[in-house]
Amino acid sequence: MAEYFEMQNEDTSIISYDISVIPNDFNVMTINSLIESGIISMPAFQRNYVWDRKRASRFIESLILGLPVPQIFLYQMDRNKYSVIDGQQRLLTIYFFVKQRFPRSGKRTFLRKVFDENGNIPKDILANNEYFQDFKLQFAKQENGARHPLDGKKYHMLDVAQRSGFDLMPIRCMSIRQNKPEDTGSIYEIFSRLNTGGLNLSPQEIRGCLYSSPFYDMLYALNSNEKWRTLVGKREEDDKFRDVEVLLRSFALLYCEKSYTGSMVQFLNRFSKEAQKFDEKEVEKCKELFEDFLVICGTIDPKEFLTKTGSFNVSLFDSVFVVIAERILSSGIESAKISSEAFDLLKNDEDFRTAITHSTSHADSVKKRLSLARKYLYEIGNIEQSGEREDGK
Repeated sequence: MAEYFEMQNEDTSIISYDISVIPNDFNVMTINSLIESGIISMPAFQRNYVWDRKRASRFIESLILGLPVPQIFLYQMDRNKYSVIDGQQRLLTIYFFVKQRFPRSGKRTFLRKVFDENGNIPKDILANNEYFQDFKLQFAKQENGARHPLDGKKYHMLDVAQRSGFDLMPIRCMSIRQNKPEDTGSIYEIFSRLNTGGLNLSPQEIRGCLYSSPFYDMLYALNSNEKWRTLVGKREEDDKFRDVEVLLRSFALLYCEKSYTGSMVQFLNRFSKEAQKFDEKEVEKCKELFEDFLVICGTIDPKEFLTKTGSFNVSLFDSVFVVIAERILSSGIESAKISSEAFDLLKNDEDFRTAITHSTSHADSVKKRLSLARKYLYEIGNIEQSGEREDGK
């Protein structure tokens, strides 16, 4: 089933790439300075900070004691500009410990957005106890019943030796840059393989690191739209950004339907890179188009987009979005209205049901369901639609 929590998983193969991998041993305070200055950025589409204080304390203890810690992987976007792909939790733990403030669990989605907008956390928010508590290290008692020597300590409470050990502890940072070709395909593959264990990054989280753009900022904002949250059937935004991927996928099919060959992952990667070229006017047009689409969908019961198990049917949604969006662009919002009867006929078509439930990313399935959506919603039959509009946008 093509469901909200079961996005397409695909195996991809690597072709020939020219890649540079440069190791750097930065000490902790240098790393903190690089975060503060924005040289190392935390992508908006990365997951929230998820560590609890006990896990964060163990990591800080390792740094103070000089114990080896896992290396950090960075993607070099430009000279002196790096995006974190593996190691965000460790880097944020360092940042929060130096600030002596630990984020409250219920506020971390908000704080992630604040960090993305500012490149750090503003002082007034850091000082606000609604969002943060004091970052005091937390440890269980030792075997002899004595208190752990670091328990309850904040950064400025460390003694000279402890603070020096922390400040000067080197961490290996691997900087990865793809030289040729310019599609960043190998970087996507490398990042995906770096996250084969533990808490894996989703494909959309990786794209967020590689293809940040005003268009992506717009998708992120649309994902918070109240009408969209009602339609998708989830009040809370998905922590692995699969809902954002639904939006991306829908726009990608609208713009580049004809270039789709059957690999949804590669298709979305290519479109994400192309969308980095969108100017302000094009991004605004996409935003207004989606808002108009939501108005049209106001006549449809949101439950109609759910499967029998209550999950959001991505393939049904992208079909309806593409066809309605085409109509809005060609004839205006008034002529794009659809009837509940036409929608029901579409959903009850046997071929359409197959196309949205079996092999949904197969090129033939995508072509079939879009063709049928045009036929039932607007009585367009056997008409070759331009998945790539004449203006190339």
